[in-house]
Amino acid sequence: MNSFHKKLQGFTIIELMIALLLSSILLTGVVQIYVSSKQSYRLTENVSRMQENSRFAMSILTREIRMAGFSPCPSTDKVAVTLTGGATTSTDFGNGAIVGFEGGVDTFPSEFPSTGTTAGDRIADSDGFIMMRGGDNSYKLGTPPHNASSAQFKIIDATGLATGDILMVCDNDNTAIFQADNLAMNSGGADDTLEHNPGGGGLSPGNCTKGLGYPADCTSANGNPHAYGTEAQIVKMVSTIYYIGVSQSGNGRALYRRGLLNNTGGTVSAGAAQELVDGIESMQTLYGVDTTGDRLANRYVTADQVGAAYWNSVVSVRVALLSYTPDQVNFENDDNTYYLAGTQFDDTSHGADKRLRQVYTSTVKIRNRGDM
Repeated sequence: MNSFHKKLQGFTIIELMIALLLSSILLTGVVQIYVSSKQSYRLTENVSRMQENSRFAMSILTREIRMAGFSPCPSTDKVAVTLTGGATTSTDFGNGAIVGFEGGVDTFPSEFPSTGTTAGDRIADSDGFIMMRGGDNSYKLGTPPHNASSAQFKIIDATGLATGDILMVCDNDNTAIFQADNLAMNSGGADDTLEHNPGGGGLSPGNCTKGLGYPADCTSANGNPHAYGTEAQIVKMVSTIYYIGVSQSGNGRALYRRGLLNNTGGTVSAGAAQELVDGIESMQTLYGVDTTGDRLANRYVTADQVGAAYWNSVVSVRVALLSYTPDQVNFENDDNTYYLAGTQFDDTSHGADKRLRQVYTSTVKIRNRGDM
């Protein structure tokens, strides 16, 4: 009987408490491993996203800077801007393919958004720049190529162009920037006709003269005539600004661009700002200036030190980006000081939060201006 009762005995209280303790220790270890793995994954994912965003932003800027000043013709020294009102910030191609503005120092032109806290508003302490170039597609002239007196081009195939576009035409000696006054697409294999007459037509800004010779002469309808031959080419004029603005996601700052020569029914104006990459906190730039005429950068200076008359001497650009992780994955507030192209950026500038930050720097040659 006693033997039977012994066989039915369970665990004692002490044994149960020991088992519970061991289970708790084991469960705590499993939870800690899970939390640590999750935190490690979150950190790795955030760093990867920061690096990916930075590489993408830098690749966009690098390509655009390299292409600044592009023209399908070998010479861009003589540029006649025949638009009504003359050359503006977005069309002054002859005085600099890229023009920069120093954040917190320079007065930014009206093409840039004002500073503020709304999505797309410009961040005051970051630099910005305007890039001008010819478009990717070039259009060859037909036969006869150009009648200067009647302000008509014959284009082999003008598909992609429209009345009101701001265009660039060039040959080996001359470059002109004008607005397409009228475009007639011909059928049956005939060349298309593009006109560049002054005034009227409901265009904005319109042309001040039909003469496309250098220098531009807007004192008469005929102006300074110049006839372009079959070697000449026509491209769309591209003018774009880049800046750091308030992110649309509400997660801080982002890299933006804005096209300045959007054609809407013959009226050319700046388009809406486009957010390119989130998580770019600051952009600082230095400009490599050729002071000796050997197409090499002799010194790198900030935008306010270049001087309005010397942007044609800029042959390279040094860009520095400060990027941050989407989430606050650090254990402590970031109180580090970062240096972006000679500009100090401390926690009073980037704010006290637990995001990780990293500086990315690249020096880019302007292919159409010289060597680094």
